[in-house]
Amino acid sequence: MKSLKRILATALAVLMVAILPQANVATVKAAGTTYTVKYVDSYGEWRAQPLASWDLSKGTGDLNYLYNSVKDGDTIVVLGDAADPGPVELKVNVNIANLTLYETKQGVTFTGVGTVTDVYVLKGSIATLNANCKNIYVFDDSKCNVMKDADLVQAAKESLMKMSIVAVGKIAHAQIVENGKVTKDMYNVAANTFRIVDGVDKTEAANYSTTASASSSTGNAGNAGSTTTNNGGTVSPKTGEASYAIWLFAGAVLCFAGAIASKKKFA
Repeated sequence: MKSLKRILATALAVLMVAILPQANVATVKAAGTTYTVKYVDSYGEWRAQPLASWDLSKGTGDLNYLYNSVKDGDTIVVLGDAADPGPVELKVNVNIANLTLYETKQGVTFTGVGTVTDVYVLKGSIATLNANCKNIYVFDDSKCNVMKDADLVQAAKESLMKMSIVAVGKIAHAQIVENGKVTKDMYNVAANTFRIVDGVDKTEAANYSTTASASSSTGNAGNAGSTTTNNGGTVSPKTGEASYAIWLFAGAVLCFAGAIASKKKFA
């Protein structure tokens, strides 16, 4: 297994989440503006801040504020909690550099007409990606529905080999990574055939090539990296799924479950 330092060195190119010693917050450093999204009990809704770490002493805006403010090249981090009331749908119509989902166990559906360069599904998160996502990293016990074509989908074990992924679209390059080592490469995976269930690859060999083509994306083992979280745990991009039929159903539910919208202004 790669040392934490080596994983972090790889990950810093795209993502670093770190805990400030005396604050219960997670920090993401990235190019452009980073918007952090979190459910806030006092508002009864999901709120956003133009900050790399959640700060209750600062003002927050509703999701309409996020949609009106986010620009091409920005980063969005969604911080989840087991106590969140339900799934949230984010509708973003610009090109996002980095979408990080951390412990969003109630589910996040991300839709949009723009492109997301890198997606990190972490810490048992449940995600439905109904947008153009280039590189998707799913670690450990997270669950992810990939609804459109992708350049790279990487399922990586850092501590658990329990991720689940269903891809409806075509995948140029799929990888399985265990403890920093690539154990399987799949190229030109046919639409609606890529499946990993509880860490077990269920993709039939007839539906992909073992040889890279000129157009195939090249992945890096553990590119999603490992970082510390706001509760002292390890943050790593992760994926997970229980069953093909169940997750397609769950994806449909999440797509139709609207985020709790608010008319409150940024305050």
